[in-house]
Amino acid sequence: MNGPWAEGPKELMQHAVDHLAIGGDFDRRIAMISIDNAVELMIKTFLGLPKRSRGTEGPSRKELEASFNSFPSLLDLMEKYAEDRLNGVSLDEIEWYHRLRNQLYHSGNGITVELAKAQTYLSLAK
Repeated sequence: MNGPWAEGPKELMQHAVDHLAIGGDFDRRIAMISIDNAVELMIKTFLGLPKRSRGTEGPSRKELEASFNSFPSLLDLMEKYAEDRLNGVSLDEIEWYHRLRNQLYHSGNGITVELAKAQTYLSLAK
């Protein structure tokens, strides 16, 4: 996705890359959270773009607003309105990594994430 609307997700992805390069447990957790935030922002941004920018029909404003507080609902909208643009991206995997991120973020006292998992999510996000 190109355009000025892509700058926020790109910054979050770069933040994750920078933390992965440091390599500590804390940095892997922060990287995972940043990657997931970037993914969620990319999805919300893409689905909210006007048709001329997105190139396809999209959700109604009501449908989009109803899904904004539910990551699985956002993935459902991606499947419904952009399935042809996902090219090899597994929404099941994205949701799995999002749940892992939730564990780190909401219950993460001392929990860390393996480097391979953070790198895989980063690859999926790209």
